[in-house]
Parts: sequence; C-alpha cells; structure tokens
Amino acid sequence: MIHSEHSSLIKLARTPLFVAVLIAAAIYTLPVVAQDNNTNQPSSPQQPTQLEKVQVTGSLIPSSDKVGYNQVQTITGAEIKASGATTIDEFLRDTAVDSANSWGSNFDYGATGGSGIALRGLSEKYTLVLVDGQRVAPFAFPSNGTDSFVDLNSIPINMVERIEIVKTGAVSEYGSDAIGGVVNIITKKQYQGLEVSGGLGNATQGGAATKRFSVLGGFGDLDRDRYNVTFGADYFHQNGFTLADRSNTAGQNYSNRPFGVDGQGASYWEPGGVGNPGAALSSCPYGGQTVAASHLLNGPSSGQACAASTANGYTVLPDQERSNVKIHATFKLDDHTQAFADFWGSRTVTTIRQGYNTINDGSEAYDPVNGGLNQVSNVVLASNPYNPYNANTPLTYAFLQQAQQTRAVSNFFRLSTGLNGVLDTSALGDWDWSASVSHSQDRVSNTVTGLLNVATVQNLINNGGLDFADPSATPSGLDGLYSRDQNQAISKLDTLDLTAYNDSLYSLPAGNIGLGLGAQFRHESDLIQEYPNQADGLLIPFNLQSVDGQRNVAAAYYQLEVPITSQLSFSQSGRYDHYSDFGRAFSPRFALRFQPVSWLTAYASYSRGFRAPTLAENSQSTTSGIQEAIDPYSPTYNPANPQSVTYAVLTRGNPDLKPERTQNYNAGFELSPDANTGVGLDWYKIVVNNAIGTGNMQTLVDANNPSMVIRNANGTIAYVNIDYENLNRVSTDGFELTFNRSQATSIGTFSLSGDAAYVWHFTQKSGGESVDFAGNDGALNTPYGASFPRWKGNLALGWGYGDIHSTLSYQYIGPYRLVLESAPGHVSSYSQFNLNVSYTGFKRWTLYATVKNLLDRAPPFDPIWLAYPTATPYDPSLYNDEGRYVEVGATYRFF
Repeated sequence: MIHSEHSSLIKLARTPLFVAVLIAAAIYTLPVVAQDNNTNQPSSPQQPTQLEKVQVTGSLIPSSDKVGYNQVQTITGAEIKASGATTIDEFLRDTAVDSANSWGSNFDYGATGGSGIALRGLSEKYTLVLVDGQRVAPFAFPSNGTDSFVDLNSIPINMVERIEIVKTGAVSEYGSDAIGGVVNIITKKQYQGLEVSGGLGNATQGGAATKRFSVLGGFGDLDRDRYNVTFGADYFHQNGFTLADRSNTAGQNYSNRPFGVDGQGASYWEPGGVGNPGAALSSCPYGGQTVAASHLLNGPSSGQACAASTANGYTVLPDQERSNVKIHATFKLDDHTQAFADFWGSRTVTTIRQGYNTINDGSEAYDPVNGGLNQVSNVVLASNPYNPYNANTPLTYAFLQQAQQTRAVSNFFRLSTGLNGVLDTSALGDWDWSASVSHSQDRVSNTVTGLLNVATVQNLINNGGLDFADPSATPSGLDGLYSRDQNQAISKLDTLDLTAYNDSLYSLPAGNIGLGLGAQFRHESDLIQEYPNQADGLLIPFNLQSVDGQRNVAAAYYQLEVPITSQLSFSQSGRYDHYSDFGRAFSPRFALRFQPVSWLTAYASYSRGFRAPTLAENSQSTTSGIQEAIDPYSPTYNPANPQSVTYAVLTRGNPDLKPERTQNYNAGFELSPDANTGVGLDWYKIVVNNAIGTGNMQTLVDANNPSMVIRNANGTIAYVNIDYENLNRVSTDGFELTFNRSQATSIGTFSLSGDAAYVWHFTQKSGGESVDFAGNDGALNTPYGASFPRWKGNLALGWGYGDIHSTLSYQYIGPYRLVLESAPGHVSSYSQFNLNVSYTGFKRWTLYATVKNLLDRAPPFDPIWLAYPTATPYDPSLYNDEGRYVEVGATYRFF
C-alpha cells in the first residue's frame, strides 16, 4: 500500500506544475545572453559595482546580500500587472503561500466587501499585513467573527512598487499576529512624471463588466529640489452576478452528483406534525414545481414539496465600486535627514445578495430579555382560511418576492508622518534612525433589506391574509412583511514607531556586528454596533455581531547580527510586549545563515511568539453563526441514516482568555548560480498552543448539557451556546518552493517563474485526540474554517521581444478529500491558464489585453457548501465562478 503522503507526491509528479519545475531546471542548462534594456543585442561587459544595502521586510538591519536569514518572496508591480489580476487581493490570494482559509470579497463571511490573506492556512488573524512597513487599522468587521484583517483592495493598485512576503514567523520584530508571516505592501515614492490608465473588461458568460481608471504622478527631485510628491488614485467598478448567471449553477439541481442535492427553495406542509412526510401545496407558488423530497436540500425527509428557483437571490461575485487615493511627500531637510508625510484614503461600496428568507421548523428570532433565541412559530392555525387541513399544521415556506441584500460602505483613511536620518557618533559609529506616527481608521456601514418582520409572519400564520399556494390572489398579503436594518462598525489604530540600526557596530575578523533597536506604542479600538431591530427580536433571520473593546500596547525590540566565520553568521532578536488587557510577553528568535559559496545560501531559525486575542475574542462581544452537527436526541433522528443539520450558535467574548503561545521552525536554502536564476526551497513548522476557539459542536450536542444546548418545545435544537476558550494545540508544517529563470535569445527573452506549496500536516489536538485537516475539508467546523488541499502552485512563462511582452500563467489547486459527508468522497484538482499581452510600440502608449481562465473552466464540485450561505457547489474560499474574463486597456505617459 502506498502511504497517502507519498501518493500525493506521485500525483503531483503527473501535473503540469511538476513538469514546469523540470523545465526550469532545463532552462538553467542553456547559455545566457546578457541584454541591454529595450534591445535584443548582447550587451558589453560591465565593471563590477558596489552592492547597495537594502532594507528588507523581516529585518531591522539592511543588507547587500540577496538572501538573509529567511526567504522573502518579492513581487513587483510589473509582475502583478503581467499576471492579469484585476485586484491586489486576487493576486495575493492566488500565491502558493496563501494555502487556505482566506476570504475574498466574493464571499460574505461577516465582513462584506473586505478581502484578506491567510498565510499557511492559519486564517487571517495570524498574518500581519503592513503598508510601507507600518501597521494599518483592520477592516471594521472581522471575518468569521474573530479574524481581524487589512482590506487588501483599499490600496491604489497603480501605487504598488512591490510586495514582500516574509515566509516565517516574525513576532520578534513585529509582534502579535505575525505568526504565519508578514505581507508588506510597499508603495511608490520619488516618482516623477504623469500617466493615466484605463481598462474595460467582462466575463464571456457576462455579469462581471469591469471598468477601471487610474492616474499616477509625481514631481520634484529629492537631490535637486529637496522634495518629491508622489500621488496615485484609481477607480474600479465591477458588476456582480448571481447563481442564475452561470450555466453550472442556474438550475441548482445537483442531485445527479455524489452527495448532491436540489438546492432550490422549498415550500411544503407537514400534515401530522414535524417529522411526518411533507406535502406539496395545492399549487406551487413563484413558478415552482412539485418534486420528491428525497433530494431537496431544505425539504422534508420524505414525501413531496414545492421547489422554486432561488438562483437569482445568491451572489457569486458582488457588485463593488472602489475609489482609492494615496499621496506621499518626502522632504530633504539636510544631507542627513529627511521627513515624510503620507495620506491614504479609500471608499468601497459593496452590494451582495444573500438568498431568500424562509419560515420553517427552526425559524428563530433573538430574545433580548433572556439573551437567547425565541422560536418563531410556523404552525398555521386550523382557523387560517389558507390552511387546507382541519388541524394546526406546520408550514415551511420560501418568500421569493425579495431577496435579502446587504449594501456595505467602507470609508478608510490613514495619516502618517515621520523623520529619518543618520546620527554620527564618535563612540558608536553611524546610526540610521527613523521615527513615525500614524492614525488610521476604517468605518463600515451595513444596510440590510429583505428581512422578514416577525409580527407580520405571525399574523399571516395565525390569521391569514396570504394565499400561500397563490400569492397573486392576495396582492396585499405581503404588506409589511419585508423590513430593513442598519448597523455600523469602526476600527481605529494609533501608532508611534522608533527604530535605529548600526550595521558596523564592532568589527570582528569575520565581519561587522550589526545591531538594530526599536520601540512601538499602539492604541487599538474596535466598536461594532448591533443591528437594532434584529437585536430587539423584531426580524428574522438575525445576525448578531457586537464588539466594544480597546487596549494599549507598548513594545521594545532588538536584532543582533554576529559573523562567526566568513561563511557563517548568527542572528538573535527579541521583542517585549505589554498589553493593557492581558499582560506581557517576550518573543525571542535565533537564526543561522550559511553561505559556503556565492551561489548557495542556507538558513535556519527557531522562534517563540504569541498571538494576543483579538478584541472580538476577549472584549464585550456577541456573534451569531451556524455550525453543523448530528443530533441524536432529535425527534426526527434516524440512527440508520443520521443526517448532519445546520444549527444556530451564539458565541460570546471571554475577557479571561490567555494569549496563544507559538513556536516557529524554518529551514531552507536558495540557489543563485547567476543573476538570472534562483531556486529556493523551505521547510516550515508552526505550533500554536492554547489556541483560541470554540468547543467542538458535535461534542457539545452529544453531551446535551441543557445550559449549552437549548431546545425547542418539540425537542429540536434551538441554538447552542459556545464561548471562546483556550482549547487546544494546532500545528502545521510543509514545504514551499520558488524558482525563476530568464534566458535571452535571438528571438526575445524568455522567463519561467513560479511558486509551489505542499501542506504536509495541519493538525488540531484537543482532548488527547489529534485530527489532521491537510488534504481534506475537516476544518470546516473549526475556527480555521474551510477546505485544505495539500498542493497549490503557480507558473508563469514570459516572453519579451522589442515592444511586445507576454505572460502565460498557470494556476493549480490540488484535490482534497470529503470527510464531513456520510461516505468517503473527494473534490478534484483545479487548474486554469491566464494570458496577458502588452505592446509599447506607440510613443508614450502601453496597450494591454488580458484573458483569465482561457479554457473557461468551472470550479470542482463540493457538495458541503450547498448548505452554507453561498449555496455554491464549490468552496468559495478557494475558487470563484467568474469563468473566462477578458480585459483590454491602455496607459498613456505624458512625460
């Protein structure tokens, strides 16, 4: 028998991604022809130049070495453009290091319109996103109830100079939430000139019409004029589309697929009471048809029901309009000192449809008196003129006149200013220093329509007024049924940062000792207001999410670099943090760097760190959600065919939470035989102790503690109380590969680059039992929240000749097993090709054309998500269903 891990390796060897690595190795064996810019002729030999030291994310001390004590993946703005990605988050979420559990703006998981990134599958709260090396206020609503994240799309894409991804924990420098790694988005500065760009695009299946416009400019020479002002702005609008706009989802009937069901809206009577066979209405409303209940997702366990399409009520890609602006000014005060001022603002309007609302056996409204839930009766009284039975009879009914819709408006801004310079001391040498202060905040307002008024629903159930079988016969029957609600959230962050370094503090025979020092002071606050009408129990369904928390953070940190020999050096860094809400923590890191020859660098590191609880986890907070479980105490439980059902949960913050304690292990090497070639391989392991989460839903239901599992009068579960706790241990490890090679020939310059990641383990240990989620969807009911394919990778083949430049890219996501279904199954791997072509042959013009998903491939089928809010037949954290997308555009440079 082949071990599953070895089997995964064998499967990858059959994929184009593996073949691409072999191609990269083959390209390396070809001779390189050096080129001058904008020509295909060999260049003349050049004299060696002094390498300039560069500040790299993850280190306090700049270095002229290409590779430091860990791998830093650098992505240029040109590479983002060449990929064909329409947004920053689209590009970053496609990188191999973003292996799972990050949520884009295509998925509404409590943070409508925001988009984050999760390095190494540890969810977004474990990844630190910086902009120009500074922390930023997170999106006002956390994703998944707890995951604070920076909205990637709030940055003007034309202002991005490069993105640096630190592929190891960096808590010793940056503090809490830099456990999975750090993403530093570095924007353009000291730009001179003016250019405007525009583009139009759409999916070939329609529904994703896109228009964009941007301007980038700058004036002033820092050396001559002693100042520079660089500014950029962009506008982006993309229409949204629903399940009804795609051929693979419009019908909503997946019952011919393994574990598939009919996802249409269900309406039916339950003569005899809950658990009895269903009966279709005398005529099916809203154009529905009578179907057998056996494959209907929300239908009865047996009998018949009415099924009507709800496809146009579920958003696949939201309608989103964004306006971003960023201005950066640099001033040269003297030969040793500079000052800067920076303003960055963003406004995003997102509209998303979340389905049609239904009354059924589990309809609930919030109980503001007891802090629990109240069941909203769906039992139609015998006296109701539209009840065809002579008894009180339960009715499940889908109201399909108006879909529930959320319009989210996010307004973000950051102001920052600072000084940097060089301090010459006679005793301790030259110290480069910097000081900066910043204030950033994000305010999000949500308006929800299409909610059901509880009083109106109860009136229709008890007294009539609506002909359920023929709503057109009672045109005023729905008056007052649909309601709206609004809430608002605001997150704020104030920072003071001080750093200094000396890369030549003391000379040893093997080289110079370097020392970096830093201090940081932060004030964080997060306020999320409840939806008032839902919190008062007036509407169904309800969504509770409230947070009221703030804290102060003070930190001091250092980094020491010591050369041991000319080939081996040692780095030790540490950070002390004090949080006003939970206490203090010290985070050390130890690292070695070995360079036996100029073209090979190896490195290894070990660090300890922590993650402070988010304000949603340890402050006064309440969050509602849903989780699945099998209820063995339900009156409808069938031991011969146990069915997993989605239940409401209420989760509250816990002020007694302790910080998570983490360990990071990292080892790797990079081969750089020449300036045109690089191959890097990393092994990583991350351990999180005292991981914050909620108790296992199935364990709680099995225990059936009446204070935790609250039941309705008929014995079914009303809701489950779950509080945040320090529960368990999570560990993950794997391998990451990056490579690049360029080759100049007589017919142009070819390049091949890519990245790949293999998740070996993603293990959660609780109650003495360990479960590995790598390669399956078992994490869906955990705080990490989604499917976890082992393999992910990208490949880009570039070609440039004269004024023509093209990039053909390939994206691969591996398969994964279904472990939450009643029988074994799997989800197939997925891949797609993208093409980007640009032409610069016209003076001052750059023309481009992009085709994403050339072969118009649909995501692989995953039945588990049919029961979740998206109603999609695939995991929306991994894929979207945009299909083939085509965009054309141009850039004009004035000077």
